[in-house]
Amino acid sequence: MASPNTSATGGYLGPVSAEPLDDLALDSAIAGVIAGITGLAAALVIPRDQPSQPRIPDVTTNWVSVGVTVSTGDDTPSQIHHPDGDGYTILRAFYRLDVMAMFYGPKSDGYAKLLRDGLFIGQNREAMRAQSLNFVSVDPLRRVPEIVATQTRRRTDLAFRLTQTVERKYQILNVLQADGTIRADASGKIELTPFLSPLPPA
Repeated sequence: MASPNTSATGGYLGPVSAEPLDDLALDSAIAGVIAGITGLAAALVIPRDQPSQPRIPDVTTNWVSVGVTVSTGDDTPSQIHHPDGDGYTILRAFYRLDVMAMFYGPKSDGYAKLLRDGLFIGQNREAMRAQSLNFVSVDPLRRVPEIVATQTRRRTDLAFRLTQTVERKYQILNVLQADGTIRADASGKIELTPFLSPLPPA
């Protein structure tokens, strides 16, 4: 729920923009990237940590489980003021996402390599940027076979990193009035002690 406050009212400010991709929606968006690059059916690219876990495919099926494991925001998000109308400010932050994709099935290695290579293709990265995502780097493939009953389930893990651009709109209004004092000494140094207000003059 958007905060009713603005820079004119004081108090805490919350964003008034649409929520960015996060939580399961973010995992699902990354799952869509993997499905698009590898050609696996969307139903076989399964986001982790769902409220209701889908049935796990059998050992003969190629599929992948994917999810964000770490999300690290930058320490210096930018704030860009737009003077349109009463004015507003966009806070733009970049998050580094550590993603783990665990490929299962007889061709787990092949699909993991297909994803790894496809992340470097410019057209794929362009499609990712449309969702405010961009590719950063990828780790070596790791084979982690599992024993299920008396069968070996082939598994290949691929960790990679993306950046996510997050923009939030805040009601930080234009400054319409400034009261204060301007002092200049003999050297020409100027000191300003203003009080700024977004309210129009009385």
